[in-house]
Amino acid sequence: MRDKLPDISRRMTGITLLFPLLAIFSVGKPFSQIIVFLCGIVMVFEYCFLITKNSASRFALIGLICCFGLSTLFTVEPLYQLLYLVLTAIILFRFFPYQTSAMGLILALLLYSIGKLWHFLFFQEVMAYIIVTVISVDIGAYIVGRFLGGPKLVPLVSPAKTISGAIGGLVGGLVAGLGICYFLNIAITQELVFLTLAVVVLAQAGDITESFFKRSVNAKDSAKIIPGHGGFMDRFDGYLYVIPLFALSPAQGLFFQ
Repeated sequence: MRDKLPDISRRMTGITLLFPLLAIFSVGKPFSQIIVFLCGIVMVFEYCFLITKNSASRFALIGLICCFGLSTLFTVEPLYQLLYLVLTAIILFRFFPYQTSAMGLILALLLYSIGKLWHFLFFQEVMAYIIVTVISVDIGAYIVGRFLGGPKLVPLVSPAKTISGAIGGLVGGLVAGLGICYFLNIAITQELVFLTLAVVVLAQAGDITESFFKRSVNAKDSAKIIPGHGGFMDRFDGYLYVIPLFALSPAQGLFFQ
């Protein structure tokens, strides 16, 4: 019974996932945009506090990564943004192991992508679709993996993840993603189905990536901000690749005309 308590706590506090979604539908822009951006910035803070204990290095890295993300909110030439990203990569890979440096670049691109989404006319619809789909992947993977178990998906990185859970997450995310599109009066096309499949796969890839990063720095959780969940990186890892997919490709143009 005691073994189940932490897991029950984790599921109960999972209600925190609803806050960004409620914000998107209730307060509208720009407040919903600010909430999403702040979540990304907190993830950067957690990352920097995990990879170095030196206060000066921590805040230098936070500034380096956040400035790249914030550059999308202002009129900055794409060439300068690319050069800044290259500079960020050089600094990270020069002073930190490649496992931790790669996560820093992923978070930099995440913040950059959030900034790009800021300018989208249909920001709230895009984020509603993303959040509902990613949440459903997590729920589907948990329920199916819990009841069916079976072979491990990536035992060396995340021993708790199973192949059956991954399939459950895929089905749950696909159904929920298409369902929210129907609710938003978006036509269910073949392209939309393939896009949702990509979102589902990338959501699980983000989860695995964050698990690999935590293992590389010998951390169980990214922080202790959310009871039962750890930190923001633990809770929002499914968005690491999904948000860049929409911001850096024509994906959102497939159905948000």
